[in-house]
Amino acid sequence: MCRLGGALKRAATVGVVVALTLGMATPATMSFADDAAGDAGQSSALEQNQKMATELDENLETRVTLSFPGKREAEPSDVVFVLDKSGASAQMDIYNQAKGFLSQISQKAKDDGLDIKVGVVLFNKKGNIQQQLTDVVTGYDDILAAMNSSVRSGTNMDAGLLAAKSILDADTAVKAENKHVILISDGATYLYCKNGDYATPYTRSFGKVEGGKNFMGGIWEWQSREYHTNNAWKKFSDGSNFIFSQAMKSPEKLGEYLAYYRDQYQNSDKNWAQYDYEYTAEAADAGTTNPIPIDVTAPCNIDVAFWSTDDTFQSMVNAGYDMNVYYKNAADFDGQVFLQYLTRNSNNGQLDTDFADIKAKLVDKIAAGSTVEDFIGADFDFVNDPAKISLTANGEKLAPEKIDDGVYGFGKLANGSYRFTLEYVNGDQEMLKLTLSEAASPSKPVVLEYSERLVNVPTEPGTHTLKVNESAILQPIDGNGMRGDAYEFPVPTVTYTVAAPEPKPEPEAKPTKPSDKKPVKTTKDEKGTMPMTGDTFSILPVIGLVVAGAAVCAAGIILKRRNH
Repeated sequence: MCRLGGALKRAATVGVVVALTLGMATPATMSFADDAAGDAGQSSALEQNQKMATELDENLETRVTLSFPGKREAEPSDVVFVLDKSGASAQMDIYNQAKGFLSQISQKAKDDGLDIKVGVVLFNKKGNIQQQLTDVVTGYDDILAAMNSSVRSGTNMDAGLLAAKSILDADTAVKAENKHVILISDGATYLYCKNGDYATPYTRSFGKVEGGKNFMGGIWEWQSREYHTNNAWKKFSDGSNFIFSQAMKSPEKLGEYLAYYRDQYQNSDKNWAQYDYEYTAEAADAGTTNPIPIDVTAPCNIDVAFWSTDDTFQSMVNAGYDMNVYYKNAADFDGQVFLQYLTRNSNNGQLDTDFADIKAKLVDKIAAGSTVEDFIGADFDFVNDPAKISLTANGEKLAPEKIDDGVYGFGKLANGSYRFTLEYVNGDQEMLKLTLSEAASPSKPVVLEYSERLVNVPTEPGTHTLKVNESAILQPIDGNGMRGDAYEFPVPTVTYTVAAPEPKPEPEAKPTKPSDKKPVKTTKDEKGTMPMTGDTFSILPVIGLVVAGAAVCAAGIILKRRNH
């Protein structure tokens, strides 16, 4: 019975060893973001890119699931309209285009689960925030109402941009490159701000000039200087007179002109800056009590307004904001050259004519040309079996079609191309490369599933945590073909346990052998006792003497009987 029990115990131990040696990955050992939402195969919006792996099966294979884009990787965006609603600059055609664009991105955000917020700023003599940043889906009606509103009295483009900048600066959750400004104006501005205060306008005036009109700090103030001074006192590089009307012929001339008058404003010993005054309702009607002395070197209000606006605009460019400028002139002042001058560092001096580019930036952040590169590493091998590969896009599961050895296509199109292609690259840098030929959206993410086999099997006893891959990187390209920031997927892990070897049984004790030492002869002490020496004592000689003595006694008795 003992022997049977020991055999059963040894068999059970072997079974445990076999089971543990196969290895296991439990959900707790799968490494992915803690706040990832839902199963990767669902069509509901994901919070962020995911990569997961199942436990190892009896063939040491794991099923890997890679899904994207999450809402975070699609990234939230901000859009602020900066609208010149003063005078005749509010042209219906460009505004109708803007409202059509708003409708399109609202619907796309709703369909694709995009996070887009829109704000509206109108500028007249100051910046008016008509609508703070608002979700384009839930707040669509409020945004549209703000765009349809109107303000009058004065033109201060600097104030409008400063108000927009304050809104965008405050939203620290959105990356700078995902903050978009849409400026619509005729390019006229003659008021400006100081110290970033978009609610307080300033201007300057030559007052009533002899034989001329008092323009009271308005759009035509430059004429007082140009019409009442010597026009030939200074030349542009092309030989034309250094006057405002010539400066407005090209962005290059305007830049040269503004640089000169800015220097006069800041550095002249005549202290031209002292003639600034706040543009109140009273000043708009009556002018200033401190007019500028008329002089060819005296900056007029439109000069200061232009470089103040440019300073604010370039600060937004330098902050990384996407600046979009639209021009439509119907007023008597043509400011197109000034708008082109503003865009010299952001759009090569070109003005926008439609909303296609900005729409693509907003709604197609992961578009055709985007790739995912998945480097598998040394511990696992990709199972190059089409039966174990699948891809889901837009809620539809697509089976792979073999294009070449290790190259698969998903979703064949009428022209013979594929919506997605997967390339397997074997070798030292074993990897998978998935290439998109269409845009992906968070509401219905792309889900790639494939299998890997553990090949670098651990042998040391213990539980081993193994990375399913070395890295996986999404390289997005937006709808305009512009490369965005790369995103790394989490690296999942599985565990593999090697049991410690069963300990060997202890050997049985061997019988004790007799001592090889010879007995030590002892003698009696004076009292007849045996000394306690600790030496080995043998009783055999004593027994022999006793037996001999008994024999002698027996012989003596017999002899006596015979004698009797």
